[in-house]
Amino acid sequence: MRRKGEFKLKNVFLVSSVMSFILHASLHAAEAPLSSGALTILNLVADNPAEYAASQRENVEIFEDLGITLAGACTAVSGNDSLGEMQFFSFLPSVADAFSMWETMATSSAIREIQDDYSTSRRLLNNETWQIVDGYEGELMETWATRVVEVNPTNSSAYISAIYSLENAYYENGFNDIEFDIYQPIASGMQSLYNVVVVAPSLRRLGEVFDALSAESWAQEAYSLVTSSRPSLVSDKAYLCEQVYSSL
Repeated sequence: MRRKGEFKLKNVFLVSSVMSFILHASLHAAEAPLSSGALTILNLVADNPAEYAASQRENVEIFEDLGITLAGACTAVSGNDSLGEMQFFSFLPSVADAFSMWETMATSSAIREIQDDYSTSRRLLNNETWQIVDGYEGELMETWATRVVEVNPTNSSAYISAIYSLENAYYENGFNDIEFDIYQPIASGMQSLYNVVVVAPSLRRLGEVFDALSAESWAQEAYSLVTSSRPSLVSDKAYLCEQVYSSL
């Protein structure tokens, strides 16, 4: 027989545990606002990527109206299909916010005017939406480098676990300034199951990350778990990125 008050105490403990979890999640989101939510991407080819990125800094009011947390431009420097290949990205709090952004962009006359102004200097390829599985938790940077790989794992849970282990191996061996972030494309056309983005402070540092794979046993051991849980990469590109807007 349950003693008097036992049910109440268990309920109090359960409510306390749930509230603690919610508070922890809220604090984590506040401390790392790019670690969850969604990422939208405009794939394009620009005549002058530097000028295109600079011009986007003039669109502060548009970014604010769209509810964007942070926006930036990445220029492909290796693996690109053409010169001037870029990704213009925006972080938003949720996939719902991302889809609302697309709706506004499709119906806003002000945004259509801006797109018309850009039509002579850049060519839009497509739009993508990525749900954040394990997003960016590091310091916000003005410029940085990324390697973006598209993958179709044979075992998704094993692959994600292997990425976490690989990131930890790098942290334990002096690479605490890099991250391995995981995204899942949604309504993004013919896309892979996951996109993994390696973030580094510079292209040189990004290169050092991959030099370790051929020179260090700790990196090779951790990376073997990654390759054993996926077939060949669908796509593999390196980018140089810069921030153009932040509400943080």
